[in-house]
Amino acid sequence: MSAKPTCLIVASASAQGVSAKSFHQSFSLCASVFNLQTATPGGKPIDFIGVDESTARWVQDFNVKPYATPAKLESIDGARYQALLIPDCPGALNDLAHSGSLHRILTHFISQQMFELVRRPDFANLPLIVEDFVKDSGGSYTASQEDAVHVVIDRHLITGQNMQSTSLAVNNLILLCSAK
Repeated sequence: MSAKPTCLIVASASAQGVSAKSFHQSFSLCASVFNLQTATPGGKPIDFIGVDESTARWVQDFNVKPYATPAKLESIDGARYQALLIPDCPGALNDLAHSGSLHRILTHFISQQMFELVRRPDFANLPLIVEDFVKDSGGSYTASQEDAVHVVIDRHLITGQNMQSTSLAVNNLILLCSAK
């Protein structure tokens, strides 16, 4: 039996936090398929937001596990991972706009591998306009109604529009990695 592929889960270190529901879905779906590593800018602890009855116990259990301590994004070599996953993090676009390390890792994956990015519906208020970034980088941009499930697969890049798209996007990431 071959070893499981490795997946880097990047969470934001921004004060805006990381969606507990999206992270929980992403981590739970990927845990049996990948060896997982979490990372944040500066290796800062993950600050979960939107913790409710359905995620409170999981977040509490997750926070006492060794893998809950993220690596420093600045020390990550993207070539060590077969997949990159960015769950719904309100600060992820801020990190992308200001983190050379995140940009370096994304560039590696966009050109060679795959990643899933769950985008917040309020992206227009963030310092980076996703539509412009994608178009300026030579990509095409599509969107759907704000609360609709919308996942786009373009060769090795999988993007989900919002929280409702998380499970479908992550399942497609798993299928794509399993096909290799």
